[in-house]
Amino acid sequence: MINYTLKIESDLPSALSQLKTITELLRSENGCPWDKKQSNKDFAIYLIDETYEYIDAINNNDLENVSEELGDMLTNIIMLFTIHQQYKDIDLITCINEECEKLIRRHPHVFSASFDEINLESDQVIDIWDNVKKNVENRHDDLDDFFNKVPKSLPQLEYSFECMKKVSKVGFDWDNKDDVAAKILEELDEVKEADACKDKDALEDEMGDLLLAVINYARFLKIRPEVALRRSTNKFKNRFNKVKSICDKNEIPISPDNVDELNRVWDLIKKEEK
Repeated sequence: MINYTLKIESDLPSALSQLKTITELLRSENGCPWDKKQSNKDFAIYLIDETYEYIDAINNNDLENVSEELGDMLTNIIMLFTIHQQYKDIDLITCINEECEKLIRRHPHVFSASFDEINLESDQVIDIWDNVKKNVENRHDDLDDFFNKVPKSLPQLEYSFECMKKVSKVGFDWDNKDDVAAKILEELDEVKEADACKDKDALEDEMGDLLLAVINYARFLKIRPEVALRRSTNKFKNRFNKVKSICDKNEIPISPDNVDELNRVWDLIKKEEK
């Protein structure tokens, strides 16, 4: 049992300090057995989960949940800081100072009086960022692996997206989005051909090419495929739950025998949503 009195703070530094204190207590000798058992890798994974929950809340325009999920994200970050503080493997003050230095260094168009460019487009800013990384920080790609800076632990949709974005920076890209859309249709035909031949390996290969073409199209449209797919999946789930609710109310079993009725209710719900 830890005797602690919560304070409702009125300024950001004090509020963050209290959150840091609570995480330290949770990880302390008399703290929570579950929290003490978690590793930094565990909390990093929880942070990913909370980030997607935050995105869900934004997509749903649910400000109450946006606030809660933002707090959960912050808690996981603070918990990671706390763990590294316990391990004494990273100097957290140095970590923050270096990040501040990096942000200023990579934004010369904002912080440097000698920078001449004004009214920059976002793509030009990315070029400046990359130029600083290469020519100021001397960060270069592995000669044997062009994609070595793309985190392999990313979800596969995001990993593929980042790989395609990386090659586009060196000009290896489609000329326009219409060509990418045509590529999707081409890959779809190849999927159909592989399916007709009953070649499972070729079908898997062609399906992968089709998915990659769709990811490239999303990139051209400036859409994150992982977020878009998650949003559509949630939309599908919500619609089908409405179908189930209506069918339950009308004593219509959810089964293959009633698929025509399920489709009728589904179409009705879609019409009402529009």
